Amino acid sequence: MFWVEARRQGRPRDPAINDAILNAARQLLTEVGYPRLTMEGVAARAGVQKPTLYLRYPTKPALVFAAAFGKTAAIADPETGSLVDDLTIAYQWLIDELTAPEARAALPGLMADMATDPDGAQLVRSLVIAPEYGRVRDRLERAIHHGEIRADADLELAIDALIGTALVRSAILDHPVDRTFTARTVEMILTALRPSAE
Repeated sequence: MFWVEARRQGRPRDPAINDAILNAARQLLTEVGYPRLTMEGVAARAGVQKPTLYLRYPTKPALVFAAAFGKTAAIADPETGSLVDDLTIAYQWLIDELTAPEARAALPGLMADMATDPDGAQLVRSLVIAPEYGRVRDRLERAIHHGEIRADADLELAIDALIGTALVRSAILDHPVDRTFTARTVEMILTALRPSAE
């Protein structure tokens, strides 16, 4: 949920073509790794022309982010009636994506590319990350409206904390990121956001 396919204005995309592209990218990430993955290789594996690929994903990082972290992009937001349950489900989606083989293969090179290419990094943030940030923020804003979260809560910091904790534990520290971790992290963040007891 926290990441999403890069979208542009224009004619609706053929979902079958997009699925083929993303599946090809995932396969190649696990087979050859991020450094050796090429846009040409993905296009060939997917059976599409390079312009078709570049129209959807203008850069390699944008493609890899969508492939590794966009598997839940088309899934509707959780609507259980419980803020805790909704956020826990969404957070588990992120954990599952971060611990998948294609994500583990992609992250080191992807982070390095973004660190050395500010323009490319900004493109990834605007096309790929921002829409999913918006989904989570919308859910938290609804919680503010219903009095479940303080009106002055720093929602951006809360989302950063959720993503950052999952990323560091799974990719750097190799600490457990099981369902107990998911539940405890969500509860910790929401405790900090809830209205103070009078």
